[in-house]
Amino acid sequence: MKLSWNFLNPTDGWSEFMQAKFISKSRNFSRITKGSSIWAGVRGAIEDVRAYSGWVIGDGASIDLWRDNWCSSLSLKDWINDDHIPWNDLHAKLSSIIVEGRWAIPGNLQLLFQRLGVDIHSIKINKNNADRRVWKPDLMGKFSVKGAFEAIRNKDRTVWWASFLSNKAIHPRLAMWGWRLCHRKIPTDDKVQTKGLALASRYCLCKTNSETIQHLIWDCSISIQLWNWMADMFQLRNLDRNLYSFLRVGSLMSFYLRDLWAGAVWGGSSLIWQARNNCLYEALNFSLAIVKWQWLKRIQDCAALSTSFMFNTQIELGILHCLGVDVHACKHPLVKSCYWELPRIGEIKINTDGAAKGNPGKGGIGCIYRDCNGNVLGTLTKGLGLVSNFIAECEAIIHGVEYAASFGWLIAWIESDSTTAVEAFKTNNIPWTLVAAWENASRNMRNIQFSANWREANFSADALSKKGALLHEGVSMYVMGRPDFLKKIEVPMQEYFRLC
Repeated sequence: MKLSWNFLNPTDGWSEFMQAKFISKSRNFSRITKGSSIWAGVRGAIEDVRAYSGWVIGDGASIDLWRDNWCSSLSLKDWINDDHIPWNDLHAKLSSIIVEGRWAIPGNLQLLFQRLGVDIHSIKINKNNADRRVWKPDLMGKFSVKGAFEAIRNKDRTVWWASFLSNKAIHPRLAMWGWRLCHRKIPTDDKVQTKGLALASRYCLCKTNSETIQHLIWDCSISIQLWNWMADMFQLRNLDRNLYSFLRVGSLMSFYLRDLWAGAVWGGSSLIWQARNNCLYEALNFSLAIVKWQWLKRIQDCAALSTSFMFNTQIELGILHCLGVDVHACKHPLVKSCYWELPRIGEIKINTDGAAKGNPGKGGIGCIYRDCNGNVLGTLTKGLGLVSNFIAECEAIIHGVEYAASFGWLIAWIESDSTTAVEAFKTNNIPWTLVAAWENASRNMRNIQFSANWREANFSADALSKKGALLHEGVSMYVMGRPDFLKKIEVPMQEYFRLC
């Protein structure tokens, strides 16, 4: 897929050569290899690449009006799906319906967009830049082989036990055992019998029942004795004897004890299986004391790998003392201060915030504009659709700058409580869906600087964003001056505190 992506986005001589050789004058891809050993593979992946590609529209000169999916997930040719139309004679570029950076849609094409349910005027045009193909599954639009694999591979539902194995505190060898146990890929006698072998079964440790996974791990008297001992170490009572109940009870513990308990479950079950094999194949006698010692050793290995912290309580301290592992005391919260600073003379300070009721969820933005004396010039609230918190934060910055430019406030200081969003704009690495809107909003600004502050010194924009989340999508409300519902705003150079 990487070669197909490079083929569709020529940036070097190889890509240009391949396009000249394998794209016909009718803009169709050649169906013959022409002596190339890689063209068949490249051509086979082109449709997948195009399906997951989108466009940041610039001048429109590089986008095929009919064959590229620039306005929806399908191209106009695929939407119409009419073989009677002479597609080989249609070579229009998107630039043919863009005039001075605005859409100039012919009447018949406008009817087509209405029939397809495409709001063409909601698509932003960045007229000063060239068109750019983007990889839609990636938030920033960057193609990668890893991202392509994630996009096209078949995905199954995430199993409930995945998080208990993909844990840094669980050694890979122990995680492999856990995977086998969850998938029941253990050659006990009952599994061997399902292969058609007539096998008399008796569990070699207790010598009272046939050998099954359930009996071996959970129901055997020896297993019960071991699990009860370990449960007492963690001060647990009345556990159902199955893997789900044992792992889920860890959710009530601190993150550190949760890591140790998961390691105890995987380590204990693997030691029971190891003791069974030693008795069956090595003729070694079972020793309860040795198994307990090995079990504690595996828990100590998990403690060495864990980077989590405990609750600073006497109960957990006692548990860790019994297990003989290091104490990972959580850090005491520190009280830190922050300030809201005034902008310079001639500069407007825009405090922005985005909110989403869920991640993703119904979103909204809030912006407050203040001058060098701290006076509130106006506020902006707007409702968004289904967005993530990060997208909402970025939308707040873009709309804040857009409204500032419309009022002639061309020197702005943007302050947000999202460090991630601020860094994205500083490094010009914002989501591809917002690139054109940001370029249009910031084009007329003389100077923009960004800074991040804590929410404790950005509470007025936070209140506005929550109010914006209550508005319908696309509905905005701008108030000149300070609105009545904004009872409290930041005081310049007053100290605000937070626990870190």
